[in-house]
Amino acid sequence: MNIKHKILGVVALSLLPLSLSAQSEMEAFRLGSPHEPVGSARYAALSGAMGAVGSDVASLVRNPAGISLFRGNNRLSLTLGGGFGTDRGVWYGTSTSQDMKGKFLFEEFSYQAGTNRASRGPVSFAFSIRNAGRFDRELHASAVLPQSANFSSLADFSAARTNNARYDNLRSPNVDKYFEKSYITTTAAFKNDYVPWMSILGAGAGWIDIDNGSRSYRSAYMYSTAPDGTPYPQPSIGLPDKADLVLREKGNITDYDIALGFEANDALHFGAALTLSSLDYEMASYYHEAFRGNNYLKLQNTKSVSGFGGSVGFGLLYEPVEGLRLGASLYTPTFYSMKMDFQAGSLGRYNNKALEVATPKSAANSYALRGNWRFGLSGAYFIGRHGFISADYDYTSGSLRLSNSTYDEYDGSEIGFEEDNARLKTNFGGVHTVRLGAEAMLSNRIALRAGYRYSSSPVKNARLKGDMASTEVLVSGSAVHYTLPDSQNSFSLGAGFRITPSLSLDLAYVYSDAKARTFAFPYVNDYGSYLNASDADIRAGKVKPDELVGMQAIKETNQRHKAVATLSIRF
Repeated sequence: MNIKHKILGVVALSLLPLSLSAQSEMEAFRLGSPHEPVGSARYAALSGAMGAVGSDVASLVRNPAGISLFRGNNRLSLTLGGGFGTDRGVWYGTSTSQDMKGKFLFEEFSYQAGTNRASRGPVSFAFSIRNAGRFDRELHASAVLPQSANFSSLADFSAARTNNARYDNLRSPNVDKYFEKSYITTTAAFKNDYVPWMSILGAGAGWIDIDNGSRSYRSAYMYSTAPDGTPYPQPSIGLPDKADLVLREKGNITDYDIALGFEANDALHFGAALTLSSLDYEMASYYHEAFRGNNYLKLQNTKSVSGFGGSVGFGLLYEPVEGLRLGASLYTPTFYSMKMDFQAGSLGRYNNKALEVATPKSAANSYALRGNWRFGLSGAYFIGRHGFISADYDYTSGSLRLSNSTYDEYDGSEIGFEEDNARLKTNFGGVHTVRLGAEAMLSNRIALRAGYRYSSSPVKNARLKGDMASTEVLVSGSAVHYTLPDSQNSFSLGAGFRITPSLSLDLAYVYSDAKARTFAFPYVNDYGSYLNASDADIRAGKVKPDELVGMQAIKETNQRHKAVATLSIRF
């Protein structure tokens, strides 16, 4: 590591080959963060507060020991759901909303064989296929930007990324030539690991231009004269007047569970579950800035990710006194193998000249992602045969990690992801989730249920909180927008009906409200003014980069309404 790396540390490291990859800190955070499974209608009606209630296969995601509480021979269950919602965004005071159309969705299929120590022994078995979370989201945001210069343009961000990449490689032989405009605007630059793709897209579309004297790039829209001193036909355009961001995401995680439960005695139960997870994610985004005089810049991105991984869960339940049941559970991270493909294109119009550039048709690559650990505590109190109240607490660790192909700590698998993983640890922490549930038996055949869930925000770094970020994050290649979730709440109601001794129907309604902040592009430190700095100046601390604050966050509210139905048969 050269002297600038030692002095600048995280700031300098964040700007080179790490910024070129299609996967990054924010990509790992988006795909690896905890999602909320729906499970059965009973599980949904109780907002998932089933860790100490058990019996239902859906309770595997809270405590695997719960399946040993199912009495009987066999049970098959099928859960279907449907829902709709609204995604709202507020950006610089302008409010927009997008309705999510209703969908008919598969939620869970399960089979279980219950315990019966007298005839079948103390071991129970369960298998399930479950929707473990969906990415569906659509954001349409527009902003009329203030006249004051307390924000920056995507063109400024593109220029800063270029300057920082050049600055970080000044001491590398034969690298500086890659940052000349004559090279950075060629298609060959896309294959060069030193050059960020945002540099190529910005220069090729005319968003940024180079000052041949200082060798630094600047937003072309801010120039009043060309870098060679020739006056432009029009005065400086300045910052944009309007901005628009359209973001569409879809996809889901499907879990395949195989679990065993063991009833040691009437009071003590154990369980273990192996979960295989399949992940599919698609994203399309469009960003636009409008400047005076019919000038503009545009950036388009598409991305698809598929992954497959596995995890293991363990749990125990203990009944210290009659009616009171306590539980604890532990789930390992999901270890994913990921494949990704993405494309991007940029357009720009400046002083009656329009330019366009696109990335290669395929930028497929692969990487590995390790998810979070999860720990759970649960309790339930049963009021005879009249019903119960339950409470669950979950802690999901902030331990996401990216690697190349293996998780061996000593084989160099994290090379190229050191800074992403360091930032994941610095910027994000654990998520605390509290679930409350209650069930009342109106008769032997009818039950009423209700539940509530609260999840805290995983954002730990204070400089990423609020409307304006004041620290850098690592984004995926040319997909520079990113979203930070805030707290989440959901409320649920439901009912269960025993139609016959072997056939039952459960219904649930779930309303969820999630807050988030989406940034069109990150805050960044621009080292363009120090391309000629000496090592002595760096050691003396004379390098103080320009801070480009980006734009205000889009304040999102994602509301969802969902109805769930489960049909179960015992045989």
